[in-house]
Order: sequence, then structure tokens, then C-alpha cells
Amino acid sequence: MGMTTPARPNVFGTILWAADGSTPSDAAHDYVRDTCESRGSTLRIVHVARPLGGAEGERRIAKLKATTSSLRRRGVDASLHVVRGAIRSPADQIAAVARMVDADLVLVSARGRSPAVGALAGSVTQRLLTEAPCPVLIFPAPTTPAATRRSA
Repeated sequence: MGMTTPARPNVFGTILWAADGSTPSDAAHDYVRDTCESRGSTLRIVHVARPLGGAEGERRIAKLKATTSSLRRRGVDASLHVVRGAIRSPADQIAAVARMVDADLVLVSARGRSPAVGALAGSVTQRLLTEAPCPVLIFPAPTTPAATRRSA
């Protein structure tokens, strides 16, 4: 009689990636793609558009649409949710979408600020830690030579 390996439950059935099209956000792309491909996770990308984002805001949305299409071509069940005209904080909006899609994990990228600066600046990431209905994974900000020199 052959041995069978028990199926590992997918604890990340639905991942919500809070993305804004910035460099720190882009740094999480490969991790998100690899995780979704290896686990068969559903991916919901959420972007909270700034009320007066203008042309730059529209470029970021177009970039996120292209990212979503690229992931779908690779077989990832991905969709983009753009929240426009939000009056609540971005963290509240992201948490609301996480509840709506029944997310098992929220992934957000750090901006590379120190915790003290984040607390004073009202960091979206820090607020999301208390607002999200599920675990939050904070993807570290990419390290650049300039950032390394500043922190030394």
C-alpha cells in the first residue's frame, strides 16, 4: 500500500495586496506572484486612489491594471479593486475591502520609515495592523545604497 502525503491546507486562500504602484509596493510583486502560484491563492489587489491624484494617480492605476493582467496571464486568479472618493483613511478602506473579500491575509509594503516616524506620520501600515480583520504581512521596503548610508 502506497503512502500518501496529506494535503496541506491553504491558509492563504485569499490574499489582499494593498498596492499603490510605488517602488516599495512594486518590491512585493514577485513574492505575491510566487505565493499565489505555489499555493493556488486568490489575489485581490486593492488601491486607494487619492482624491486629487491627477495624472500621476491615473498612471499608477494603469500600472496596477497591467500588473493584474500580467498575473492573470500567469494563471493567478487576480483582480484589482480601486477605491475612489474615499473619505475614511486608506487603512480603513483596505480593511473594509479585506472584510468584503473575506481575506485570509493582507499584504502591505513598508515605506522604509522608522517606527517613530511612522507613528508620528500616522502610518497606513501601522493603522492597518489594528483595523484588518486578518493577519497583516508587512513586506520590507527595498534597500537602496542611499537608504543604507542614511541609516549608518
